[in-house]
Amino acid sequence: MKILLAGGGSGGSVSPLLAVANKIITHHPKAHFLLVGTNIGPEKNMAQAQHIEFTPIAVAKFRRYFSWANFIAPFLFIGAFYQSYKILKSYKPDCVFGAGSFVQVPIIWAAWFLNIPSVIHQQDVVLSLANKLCQLIVSKITVTFPESQANFSSSIGIFYKKNPDKVVATGNPFREQLVNGNKQIAITNFKLKSDLPTLLVLGGGTGAEFFNQLIKNCLPDLGKTVQIIHATGRGKGENIQHENYHGLVFLKEADLANAYAAADIVLSRAGLSAITELAYLKKLSIIVPMPHSHQEINGQYLMSKQAAIVIPQHKITSKNFTGLIRKLVFAQEVKLELEENIGKLMPKNAGAKIAEIIIKLAEK
Repeated sequence: MKILLAGGGSGGSVSPLLAVANKIITHHPKAHFLLVGTNIGPEKNMAQAQHIEFTPIAVAKFRRYFSWANFIAPFLFIGAFYQSYKILKSYKPDCVFGAGSFVQVPIIWAAWFLNIPSVIHQQDVVLSLANKLCQLIVSKITVTFPESQANFSSSIGIFYKKNPDKVVATGNPFREQLVNGNKQIAITNFKLKSDLPTLLVLGGGTGAEFFNQLIKNCLPDLGKTVQIIHATGRGKGENIQHENYHGLVFLKEADLANAYAAADIVLSRAGLSAITELAYLKKLSIIVPMPHSHQEINGQYLMSKQAAIVIPQHKITSKNFTGLIRKLVFAQEVKLELEENIGKLMPKNAGAKIAEIIIKLAEK
């Protein structure tokens, strides 16, 4: 069995692909995977860490706002479609799986042209543009939240209709290896102090420039209260120096698992992959959604469930962020309540459900 995974540009669109691949392997140990992504995101490192073959393509990203780049996007798409067609003809996968990244669009369309079954997964409550562009031609659609099921259609125009059999609510896949983190190993590897609380800062697979600048500005005072493990992204934070600061360009899966195990508080964007990890691991979380994006809806959802502290980016300053961390270190009741609530957010077998769907399509 051969499965082509399509996603990249950020770690958020790749994590569910790898989580599902792990579940497929439990049923088909000899299954082979190829991850097709970009050269600009963390997906190559993520694939290699899981011993999955990787190949890049040049992709066209369509923007939902005015941009001159949209004028050349159709031409880039034609090139990406041609690359995808060649990869599919050569690899001959039994099924294609994507999770909402713009990388998947030319691959899914090329797969449809070659009559190869495909599955897409919708992580966020709001549909991604990539999934909208693929919804009519894929074999199956899985969604994290039941609320998203009604947003997909099976046809267009005056024949617009719903197809409940095509869209399945599964929850969001989780890389279960992250449960195996060890706090003592983290203390050793990251050179942590065993008597000081730990703040884990995750800006996504490519880092978050706002987080990097925030931590840099806060560090003189913040470093007196907590020690920090910080995934900065390439070229975005290597020059920060402090005895209680530990910055890394990219956290490999084993390092991330250990960092989670050591973390008392996590600062994160509101991507669904990150939220899924925080929910499974029941972490006290400060969520700062990326402004003017679908993440703001994810943040609102977390607030409605009282599952995390959600703060708009424009309301954060170095002073009030440091003050918040100091309060949370001693707010044991708040910590327990938020950890309990976030732990209830996600079904725990999403990866297995999606793997079963892909296997059935691949075996036909």
